Amino acid sequence: MEPYEYQTLFECESSYWWYQGLHAVLLDVLKQEGVTSTSRVLDAGCGTGQNLLNISKCISEHTFGVDLSSHVTPYWRRRGLKRVSLASVNHLPWPDCIFDVVVSTDVLECDEVKEKAAYGELWRVARHDGVIVVVVPAYDWLLSKEHHQAVHASRRYTKNSLLALLQSRPIHLSRISYLFTLLFPAIASYRLSLRLLVDGKSEQPRSELRPLPGFLNHTLYRIMLLERLLLRAMNLPFGSSLLAVVRKNIVPQSRFGQV
Repeated sequence: MEPYEYQTLFECESSYWWYQGLHAVLLDVLKQEGVTSTSRVLDAGCGTGQNLLNISKCISEHTFGVDLSSHVTPYWRRRGLKRVSLASVNHLPWPDCIFDVVVSTDVLECDEVKEKAAYGELWRVARHDGVIVVVVPAYDWLLSKEHHQAVHASRRYTKNSLLALLQSRPIHLSRISYLFTLLFPAIASYRLSLRLLVDGKSEQPRSELRPLPGFLNHTLYRIMLLERLLLRAMNLPFGSSLLAVVRKNIVPQSRFGQV
């Protein structure tokens, strides 16, 4: 991510509808997976730390974060985050099988990330039967040049391509679902219009993250609250992001014990 984008992220992450909706869904997912106040949780690629802060306040105080960019450290201090480290998700600075939960949102698509190595690291540091939650952007045709240049992202995924990556390690798939389904027509139309109107050659590319008028931001968030209810009961068939929840090394059980 370009250094100047971190200030925008910090200012918007707690109030912008997209982040509010995503973070609310992540909290639901963690609770559904049985994450408790004693669970050790890693946010791998935590950015300025809002998601990490949410998890520590709402679920478990045993939270840890890691990010590659030194530009995020002032924001960690401003959020009061203590157990955070500068490191690459390609080489996490922890021993094997140490975390009950590993969360990684909008990281695997980044230019600096070697997706197979990074996913291998998420899998490695999760304990046996530990939860791994991954969120990535969906569909290559939604890529808009300037935004992706600004955030240093060059990959988007389909359900099949994400599954192929996840199943390269021994896991049990708990769920996989698209996100931002209800707003997908508007998101897709906006992204496609950008591809037609903007050539992506700006000397200082900017992301699409901008403060919105209060009424519009609130309305979009209310729509995401409806989607949040749907996601509690079902997986969604399309959307602008993908959510996957897996467990590491599940051993099949019979009713008489382990097989």
